[in-house]
Amino acid sequence: MTIKVHGEITVLEGKEITLSQEAPAARVTALDGSQNVIGMIAPTAQLLIAIPSLKTEGCSLGAKKFNDLIKPFKKLKTVMVTTDDLEFVNDFVTREGIDAADIVVDTNRDFAKRYGLLITQGKLKDRLARAVFVIDQEGRISYKEVVPEITDEVDYDKCIEAVDKAANFKKKGHDHENWMGV
Repeated sequence: MTIKVHGEITVLEGKEITLSQEAPAARVTALDGSQNVIGMIAPTAQLLIAIPSLKTEGCSLGAKKFNDLIKPFKKLKTVMVTTDDLEFVNDFVTREGIDAADIVVDTNRDFAKRYGLLITQGKLKDRLARAVFVIDQEGRISYKEVVPEITDEVDYDKCIEAVDKAANFKKKGHDHENWMGV
């Protein structure tokens, strides 16, 4: 897959994610330095937001906007993933009051490779492409957007619509009345 970085075509490394496939598990670093796994099946829907660098105006504004947009969703786990250093990210979270999402660092680029987002060349080499993934409660990708030009923003409206659908998703199976044959 390719995107543009300031108009220049750039190849992304890693497996391309398709809708309805199982969300890959990826190892990331939490702000306390511990290793966590994101993706896969979880008790709630998930929103994974790939952020190239919180040091840029566009990315920091996007992180703050998502933080505000997701607050109404109580049945949602939101994780913002970046490749910035832990110290900077910790300062950013405190300074900007990010409280509705976890921000983690893709230290070993495991997330980038498993989700097909690793920029392989140019001044943003080893950074993430800007993208969002919604994972439903069955662990499947229900929405994805990889922004074609890294300086553009994601489609917040479509993403939040997909989040709403995934967060209010009813798991398949039987209910008590059907089981009892009523």
